[in-house]
Amino acid sequence: MNETTSTETDGRRRRREAGRLTAIDAAIDLILEGHGPPTAEVVAERSGVSTASLFRYFENLDDLRYQSIVRFFERYDHLLEIPNIGEHALDRRIRTLCDSRISYYETVHPVSRLARARAVDIPELLHAVDRLRATLRDQIEQHFDRELAALRPKDRRERLAIIATTTSYETWDSLTREGLGRTAIHRAWTDALGYSLRPPSQ
Repeated sequence: MNETTSTETDGRRRRREAGRLTAIDAAIDLILEGHGPPTAEVVAERSGVSTASLFRYFENLDDLRYQSIVRFFERYDHLLEIPNIGEHALDRRIRTLCDSRISYYETVHPVSRLARARAVDIPELLHAVDRLRATLRDQIEQHFDRELAALRPKDRRERLAIIATTTSYETWDSLTREGLGRTAIHRAWTDALGYSLRPPSQ
């Protein structure tokens, strides 16, 4: 391959990648605007990429949706961080976790809702959701290590599962659909975690 051919090939690859990312970003914007799972035609119109090109960039519509969801979560990975994880007194750590989780869910909920709905049909997406749940669970274990380490293994696993479920996206989404606002959810979670983590004497 001569230098001219190599340059042309690199140029095509860059244009293809640019078109693919434009389509992905358009799909993310449509989801965030409340359009639900966007169709290929709607994504093509928003992105300026032809429908024919979309199906050269992606295997099918599910692949486009999957790639969009993965890119979206990568964009907001930093919101998963719990400030000063594992530090400070228990009450403060509980408040910090609740603040962190609610802020994250408020930001990602349109895409999270779609991700969980489509995970039934897209194995790769199901694995991505499972990995996210595992990350959130690991953070809880680290954040409340002092309290959980004092429990017997069986009790520790049960307590961890209860806290992870209580502060999960699914629980937040359900409470939000019931009309609870940020303050009410924060108060309910703070009370529930305090009950789960404080020694009986307290």
